[in-house]
Amino acid sequence: MGISPNLSETLERPLGASFFLLVSYQNDESYFEVKSLSEKKFSKSVYESGNLPKWELDEVDRLIQIPGKNTKILSFLQRIHREELVVIKKECVEIQSALRKKDPTLRLMPGYLTSHNVVISQSKDDFHRVYLFQGVYAEIIYVFRGGKFSVLESAPGFFKTKEAAYFFNSLHESYEYNKLKS
Repeated sequence: MGISPNLSETLERPLGASFFLLVSYQNDESYFEVKSLSEKKFSKSVYESGNLPKWELDEVDRLIQIPGKNTKILSFLQRIHREELVVIKKECVEIQSALRKKDPTLRLMPGYLTSHNVVISQSKDDFHRVYLFQGVYAEIIYVFRGGKFSVLESAPGFFKTKEAAYFFNSLHESYEYNKLKS
């Protein structure tokens, strides 16, 4: 059997991804303001984590920032396409900048979950990040293997906690159950 010269490669847009927002903050008022603003800008939140382990800043950020004492994740009803991550990151930077006057520790990291992985957006380059455009980088955090998410070695320590892994595995179950309904 020979290779057929008539086969053509097709490009298909994947299903929408589950959109989430990781929020690191100091005071509860800031968190509720972020939740309210993000629900107005994006869509209703459908899952909200409890308090998770504290987000730890990387070595460079520790020189210029202090981390918030609280971390939560909001997951939204709106499904997004991967290319939307850049616009969403820019909108989150605007919200973050406006609210940092009240809470200088505030940090917002939007991302998405698919059947195969969890990706967050970052604003700095690193060896394991892929540049998208307009100053936004994508970083794969988890890959789905053997019926659960496995964290990548290069992922920030927060994602290596059992609480974060539990949240994203639960979100994955919901995504798989509902992915063809939206």
